[in-house]
Amino acid sequence: KNFFFQGDVQFTLRGDGLHQYHFANDLSWGGGPGYYFIRRRDTVLGLQFVVSGEHKDVDRFRGEPAEDTGITSVFVGPRLIASVGRISAEIAVDLPVLIDNTALQVVPDYRIRGGIAIRF
Repeated sequence: KNFFFQGDVQFTLRGDGLHQYHFANDLSWGGGPGYYFIRRRDTVLGLQFVVSGEHKDVDRFRGEPAEDTGITSVFVGPRLIASVGRISAEIAVDLPVLIDNTALQVVPDYRIRGGIAIRF
């Protein structure tokens, strides 16, 4: 009863920008299994193993590909979630297992994500 699975998918539909620049669409996804160590009405503490990634094609400038703008990446790592009363928080560390970019680009060695929510 304490195991869970969370997943999400986001598709960003982009279009033409200024100066004849067309931004490529982007597909991001993530999810994985987790376990609640504490699961009470007012307190939650869980750990999740997350696999996430994205795919973005190359942008176009005046009809020609902008070669340094496309990427496909896959990350894995832990996500810690906690909730006490009206405050919820999470922190995750993502380590790359695949980064395939289309040209010379700066790409992450790792990512740290976090968030806090307060219910009113």
